[in-house]
Parts: sequence; structure tokens; C-alpha cells
Amino acid sequence: MYLLIYIISDSEIVASVAALADGADVLYGAGALLLAVLIVFSIEHEKIINALKPATDWLYDHKLGPLIPIALLIIISFPPLFGHELVEMICGVTWSLPAAFAIVAAGILLGEIANFFTFKFCCSARSKKMEKSKLSYALLAHVVRTGGFLVVLMIRFSAIPPHFATAIFSTVDMSFLVFFAACVLSLPKAFVPVYVGYAMKPSNDDDATSGKIEKIVMIASIGVTVLCLTWIRRQMDAAKPDVIYARRKARQGK
Repeated sequence: MYLLIYIISDSEIVASVAALADGADVLYGAGALLLAVLIVFSIEHEKIINALKPATDWLYDHKLGPLIPIALLIIISFPPLFGHELVEMICGVTWSLPAAFAIVAAGILLGEIANFFTFKFCCSARSKKMEKSKLSYALLAHVVRTGGFLVVLMIRFSAIPPHFATAIFSTVDMSFLVFFAACVLSLPKAFVPVYVGYAMKPSNDDDATSGKIEKIVMIASIGVTVLCLTWIRRQMDAAKPDVIYARRKARQGK
């Protein structure tokens, strides 16, 4: 039930994210699909976990099992793919809490590093064109350039899709060390779906402490995500006059 509340609350965040970027229809579609899958997972989680038990047991029993979710997390770090939350929840179902979080952290960091350098060396020209043609992209790029590490960290904690943010981070001459530090410090965000998966284990059904912790991490996650997204949107709104003026001057100079 608490997972369902968390997911429904997250749908409001998806709507806010879609408003940040052009291509909102794509974000709405992807968000709606993921939301539907997660709701089904929440309602039918006992049946799903029982059905997945042969696969999760196989992953747990094999030494190389952790490499599979790590590889999946790396692959889905590239747009337009998505589904980190599902992989992270399955990790929580499969392994102990420390092991699951370590696996997820490795997959996220490796995926973000690959994403960063792919965009930096292969997509810079396209990103610059998008910055000139799409106001929302230009606003976020401006906020990242002028805001420093704090802005990067806030974006990482917000509901802005990581691959969308990483595409900007990698093409605005950001230091890799700054980017990597923000990725590491924002890893606690991934703890929520991992813990939700862990709490769904049949062995934890009657664990009152596990249930209380689940409520706390969900409420905290929703609060932090909404606050960070609201702060980023305010920064973008504040930067809008300067960005629009600069774009107008650039067009006049042609």
C-alpha cells in the first residue's frame, strides 16, 4: 500500500519533469508506462515475487549473478531507455540490503560514466543545436553553468531524468570530477526502490520495523525530490530573462 502511495505521488513529479523539457509527450508516455508497470508490481507484488523466485534464486546462487543487473542498469542509462526503479527493486528482492545497494550503486555509477563520455565526445554538436533551438534545454544548461556543484547535486536528487541531465552536464564543459562527486553523493536516492524491493520479501511481511522504515524512506524521498525539483524550476524561471535576451542578441547578430 505504501509503495502504491509513493508511486501515485511520483506521477505528479513525472508531470513536472515533462514540463521542464520539450518532447513532453515522450516523457509523459514513458512516465505513464513506467507508472502502470510499477502500480501493477505494487498491487500484485506477492504473485510477481513468487513468479520471479526461480530467476532471483539463480541470480543469488551464482557468483556472476550481480553482473546481470549491473549490465542492465548500464544499458538503460542511455536514452530513451528507462526502468531503473524496477531493476533496483528486483535487486532488493534478490539480495541482502547492503549487497543489493552495492550492486545498484555500481550499475548506476558505471552507466552514468558511460553516458557522460558518450555525450561529451559524440553528441556535443547536437546538444549545442538543442540549446539554441529549445528554450527549456537552454535554461537548464544556463543554470548548470552558473550554479556550480550545488545545482548539479540538486538536479541529481530531483525528478529530472538522469540521462537528460547527464546529456547537459557532459556538454557544458563540466569537470568530470564534479559530475562524479554529484553522482556518488546522490546515490542515496537509489536506496528507496532497493529498500522497497527488500521490504517486499515474504520474510519481511510481518516485520513491523521494516514497514516503518519503508514509510520513512518513501516520505523522505518524495519530499526531497519535490523540493529539489521546485528549487531547480525557480532557478530556471529566474534565469529566463537573461537567457531569452542572450538568444535574441545572438539572432540579431547573424
